[in-house]
Amino acid sequence: MTERRPGRSATMTVLDDRIEMAEECGELTLDVLFEWLEKMPIPEGTKVEIVGGNIFMSPQRDIHWETIRMVTWALEDRFGRKAKVFSDVRIDFPGRLNGYCPDVAKLRDGATKNDEGRWRYQDVEFIAEVISK
Repeated sequence: MTERRPGRSATMTVLDDRIEMAEECGELTLDVLFEWLEKMPIPEGTKVEIVGGNIFMSPQRDIHWETIRMVTWALEDRFGRKAKVFSDVRIDFPGRLNGYCPDVAKLRDGATKNDEGRWRYQDVEFIAEVISK
């Protein structure tokens, strides 16, 4: 057991220690990071992404989802209801530990998932990120 740091929960300390151990062993991957995130108590309405191995959490407002819906509708109006249009679906991008979940992503016709069952960044034709003021 490690020493508890002020202002940090025991869970976060254990998680920090596991991440440090995984980095030392060269085992830190996006899958490992997302697996840990799935076990964490992330507040509802919070978007989580991993960029360069760093975890980013941002709260989402009603207007955020309304804007995503409008962009999605516009894409479906242009490309049809069967177009591969997603929101907040993990796509692994090049670089070290970049697992983005774009607000809206449109994939090319004929896009297929990779061997891990995830959409490939090479098939992305359009991405929209809704930002706050």
